[in-house]
Amino acid sequence: MTSKEDLAAIVEKANSSPEVLKELTSWSKTFQFDVSDESPYYVSIDKGKVSLEDGKSSSAAATISATGSVLSELFSGNLNPVQAIMSGKLKVSGDVFSAQKLTSIINKARK
Repeated sequence: MTSKEDLAAIVEKANSSPEVLKELTSWSKTFQFDVSDESPYYVSIDKGKVSLEDGKSSSAAATISATGSVLSELFSGNLNPVQAIMSGKLKVSGDVFSAQKLTSIINKARK
C-alpha cells in the first residue's frame, strides 16, 4: 500500500466518525504531502468534511515532506511525529501548530 492509500482509509474513518467531524466543524485547512517516492497529494478539511486529492494545493496551511514509508508509519501510529522530525525523516513547513492538530485528528480517526 502507498502512504496515500493509508491516509485514504483514515480519511474515510474520519468522515464516518461523529466525534472527529464535530471537532472539525469550525476548521478549514489544507495540508500538502510532498512524498519523495510517490506522487504528491493533499488533505482538505472544510466545515466538517475531509477530502483527499491528488496533486499540489496552492493554499496549503502546511507542507509535510517525507518518504512514503515514513508517512505510512506515521499514519499507522508506529512512528512518533516528533521523533521523525528530530531524526530528519519528516519535515514540516508552514503552520506547524495546525499540522500538530492534524496529527491529533489522524490519531482519533485511526481508532
